[in-house]
This record gives sequence, structure tokens and C-alpha cells, in this order.
Amino acid sequence: MNRLNPSAYNHAHLLLTLVLCASSFTLFTPLQTWILILVGCAGIIRISLFLNWQKHQISVRTINLLAILSAIVLATFGWQLGLLLGMLNLLALACSLKLMLLANRRDYFQLIGIQFFLIGTGLVFNQSILFSLLYGMLTLMLLLSLAFHISPSTSWRAQTMRIAKMSLQALPLCLMLFLIIPKLGPMWQMPVGKGSETGLSDKVTPGDLAQLARSSELAFRVSFEQQVPAMNQRYWRALVLEEFDGKTWQTAPYRDTLRRRYQRTNNRFNPAVSGPRIDYQVLSEPSQKPWLFGLDVAISHDSKIWQGREYQLLSRFPLQSGIAYKVSSYTQSPLLPDIEVLDRRLNLQLPESGNPRTRQWVKALREQHKTEGELIKAVSEYFIQQDFRYTLNPNPMPVDPVDQFLFEEQAGFCAHYAGAMTYALRLAGIPARMVTGYLGGEMRGDAYMSIYQYDAHAWVEWLSEDGWKRLDPTALVSPLRLDFGLQQAVAYEDSFLADSPLRRLQQFAWVNEFRMLLDDMDYLWSKWILGFNRDNQEDVLKALLGELSTLRLTIAGLALVAITAILLALYHYKHWLVLAKKTPAYYYARSLKLLDDNGITRPHWMGPEDFSKQVQQSMSTDISHIFEHITGCYLQSCYARGGNTKTQGLNQRMRTLLNQLKQGLKKKKSSVRDAQRIDNIS
Repeated sequence: MNRLNPSAYNHAHLLLTLVLCASSFTLFTPLQTWILILVGCAGIIRISLFLNWQKHQISVRTINLLAILSAIVLATFGWQLGLLLGMLNLLALACSLKLMLLANRRDYFQLIGIQFFLIGTGLVFNQSILFSLLYGMLTLMLLLSLAFHISPSTSWRAQTMRIAKMSLQALPLCLMLFLIIPKLGPMWQMPVGKGSETGLSDKVTPGDLAQLARSSELAFRVSFEQQVPAMNQRYWRALVLEEFDGKTWQTAPYRDTLRRRYQRTNNRFNPAVSGPRIDYQVLSEPSQKPWLFGLDVAISHDSKIWQGREYQLLSRFPLQSGIAYKVSSYTQSPLLPDIEVLDRRLNLQLPESGNPRTRQWVKALREQHKTEGELIKAVSEYFIQQDFRYTLNPNPMPVDPVDQFLFEEQAGFCAHYAGAMTYALRLAGIPARMVTGYLGGEMRGDAYMSIYQYDAHAWVEWLSEDGWKRLDPTALVSPLRLDFGLQQAVAYEDSFLADSPLRRLQQFAWVNEFRMLLDDMDYLWSKWILGFNRDNQEDVLKALLGELSTLRLTIAGLALVAITAILLALYHYKHWLVLAKKTPAYYYARSLKLLDDNGITRPHWMGPEDFSKQVQQSMSTDISHIFEHITGCYLQSCYARGGNTKTQGLNQRMRTLLNQLKQGLKKKKSSVRDAQRIDNIS
């Protein structure tokens, strides 16, 4: 049997519905599409009940059948999500079903608790300032829903003011907790679906980086402590690709196996460094991948970061959220091989067949040039002498791609040039590998540098007697790419961000300034809120306490507890402040105090009207008549509707009546004293 509609014009249920829908749809990446559709259907049903278009709730039998079918679908198609994401999808599914069945207080409070958890989960996946503001607004809406559930007849304005006041009261406590609570590392690894990965990949075909260069998404930001390197020196190293099958470059499987073995035994790599260094902080965006970014040779002492033996920085966990880390780069230090025999074997690997013209060409070059330096110079001169073009729109090269690129198309992106050069060097017996990362960056004054996905780049490293040497064939074909960035390099074909809908608008100065302003806000948010780690926390405590000794930390902790207790006392135990406000309740309380001083006390269980009748029996007519008017004004202020003008009128009336009551009680006391004096004389 269908239940009656308990949600008709129920503001608490409406707010809960809106929050559930909004928080679920912000998790569109980890949640499966059919679950989001189910959440939307639950929201439509609940809104129909609120507007009383639908008179009855869905039956329990229907909800149970839907729950069984949904659980079967989730178990069938969601097993590959992993435990954590599977549980998140199950939780969102349960919320949508419970929302359809929402009928009693227990259901309501269960949904409220789960909603706070979902909002916290959303902050794990989305940490930008806009999403944080959205989740803060959703939290206030949940509190407003609770307020309406407790007192449904109160107006929207009164409830909103109440929640705003409570939130402002909680703000100092939140700020103190943010500053002093220890910053713990992640307790587990958060798995994500492959479709949500962004940025560089550990597998690269020549056209992949060209597609990535069409994206204007932010990759990471950097703030330097010293002088900023020149544009053509900003090679942000990320991945080293050593495996080649004739079409695709990827990280060598053996290298990954060796790295995991080193991590299990905590065998860290400490590269030898010398010369001047550059200190800077990197604020990396979430990419769902572990690799980080730094200028060669990059050193980080952060415990969350692993130093790869290919001179790359890696996070111990995939970047599900943004990360801030400090780096020192020694740009003049050589990149010495860790295990030279292994490096040579991996970086001389070649596919058994394919690209025959390139094989013939390199063989002929090798016969003419016996030394490594001469052969590298010959290959470089070929790129300079031929009519090569740097483009974001290369033609597909499905068969023998290196042959097609070198001898037919002669037009491509950086990965085409780096891949062809690396392959040619290996054919000549020179150990070489492809390195991918980013080149350049956009400075915002002297504050910070932004590196975007369109700054993605690939270059070559070859193993000499002095270690790994960088060789960038893009510089031979398009020097503009190194000195002025991608936009200038492809200006001749007008392909930079050609697919961006805001590309034309950015030509206007005010649009570009507005974009920069948003970038500044996001940078400050990332640096001071998301990037607030243990080091920043220690710096704040040192600034406040000086040297961090056990005694000082203990005193500071006790002082913080005392301040918190005082604030809580002010927030929750301030009845003495309420009486100081001139309201009808204040004047009524004063009149009760006057009567109590004259021997007439109101029992706590007795209502105002009954007590007024008791006063009529105990006092003279003039005093009881005054108190009867005071009681009437007090009851009118409690239950009658009216604005500020009416309340002010009651205050003035009750002030006059209170003065009359004082005078009447004084006359009564004087009369009693005179009577006692006459009795004593007689």
C-alpha cells in the first residue's frame, strides 16, 4: 500500500534533495552514469512530492525490487572499479533509493549523515576554489535543512540568519584546527578509472602529444625563490621512455619492476650533484598518475616523493588531488647512469623489423661517420637541410611511421622529431631514449609560472662518456618553440588552441586580464590552502612560539584548549546577555523578579495566564490589573505576528507598565510599614 506524502511543502526534504543531486553530479567522474541517472530520477520524484503533484510515496515493494536490480547491475559492471570506488558508487545508489523512500525521522537523519560524507568525498576529487565554495554552500544548505526539520514553521529569513550566525561562530574554531591539526599523509591509494587520466601518458605515439598540445588545461605551477631560468632552459622532466615497438614509445617494463623493488626495500637514489642550484616550489594539478615535474637535476627531500634512477620525480601515490612540493635543481650537474650496463642494454633495444628506409639511411651514415659526435651532427644536419615543418596537424602515419616522417611527410610535432632521432641513434649503436615533459611556461609577473598542457614536449637523451646528454631536434626545425613558446611556433598555420571556444575572446585585453585574475586566485588557494603541509605548519608555529620546544607546545596546547572553552561558553552559555536586551521577555522577567521580591513566586510549571490569576488572588486590584496587562503584552509578543514597529510598541507599553508595577509595589510596602508602626505604637 502506498504511503501518504510526508514531503508536501516540506522545506527540509527539498533542501536535502537538492544537496544530494548537486553533490552526486559533482562526482560525475568516479560515479557511473546510470547511478547519476538514478539520482536524478530520485530528485524528480522528491520534487514532485514537495509540490504535491504526486500524492503518494513509492511503495516499499517497488523500492526493494529496484534495489535488487541495481545491486545486480553494480556487481556486474562495477567490479573493475576497485573497492573504494565501488563502495562510493554503492553509497550513492543507496542514497538515491533512500531518498525515494524518505518518510520518517530515522530516514531523514541517515540521509543527512551520508550527505556530509559525500561532500567530504567530493573535496577529495575536486579541490579547486570554485568547487570548495560550492561544497561550502551545500554544507550550509544541509544545516538549513536540519533547522527546518527541527522548526518547520520558522521563516526562511530567520532560519538563514540563524545558520549564518552559527557558521560565523564556528569559523574561528575551524581556522585554529586547520592551523594546528597534524597534516597526515594518505592512508590508502585512491584508484581511478582510466578515462579520468589527464596529461602525459606512459605510452606515446607521435600524434599523442600533438593532441595534448590542443588542451589549455593547467598542468602545474611553479614559484621560484631565485632568478627564473630562461624560456629555452625550462625543460620540465616527467617521463623517460625506453621501450620502442616501431610505433609506440613507453616506459620499459623492467624499469618499472626494478623501481617497485627499490621502493619495497626503501633503496633510495641519491644522485651526485654540484654547482649552483635553483630552489622552487611546484603546485601540481591532479592527474591520476604518479609522475611529478622538475628541472634537471631535480632533488626533493619530501618523504612523499620518490627519486627515480632515470632522474625523474615520482609521487608514492597517484595524484588524485593536487600536491605541493619543494625542489632544488642543479642544472650544471651531469646525469650519470646508475647502472651503465642496464642503461645501455635498455636503450639500444630495437624492434626486429619495420622502417627499412631509415635502417638503410642510418647504416650509410654510420659507414661515413665513425664517431658518435660526427654521426649525431650528420643526423642533425639532415633535419636542418631538409624542408621539415613543425605542425600541430600532422598527417596520419600508420605504416613505418619513422620512414614516412623522415622521407615523405617531413612535418610533425615534437614527438615525431624526438622519436625519429632516438630511433636513428639506436640504429647507429648509440644508447638513446625519449624524455617527455613540458617546455616553457607563462610567468605571472614575478610571482609564479603556469605550465599548461599545450606546453607538453618531448626531447632526446643520448649516453656519452660524461653521462646522459640532452638533444632536442625541435630546436633544429623550430627555434621559436624554445624561445617564445608553442603559440609563436605554429602561428603560421593558426592552429594554436584552434578547438577552444574562448580562443577569439582572449584577444581582448580585458578578457585576458580577467583570466589572469582567476589564475591568481586559484594560485593563492592552491598555495596557502591546498598546499598547507607540515613544513608550512611548522613555520607558522615557529613564527608564533619561536623555538618549538616541548614546554612551549604544551603551553600553547593548553592555551588553545582554554580559548576554545571560552568561545564555547560565549556561544552556548550566554543567558545573562539575553536578559540585557530590551525585549518583551526582558520586561516580563523583570516583573516576575519584582513579584518574587514581594513574596509571590511563579512555579516553573505554571503558565503565564495561570500565574496572572494567582496574582489577582494575592495582590490588590491595581497591582494585579497592571500585571495582567504585562502578561497580555508578553503573550502577544510570543504568539502574534508583527513587524519591528509592533515589537517596539510593545516594548514601550511594557516599560510603562513595569514602572507602574514598581510604584504600586513601593506604595504597598509603605502601607505595610505604616500599618506595622501604628500597631507598635498602640
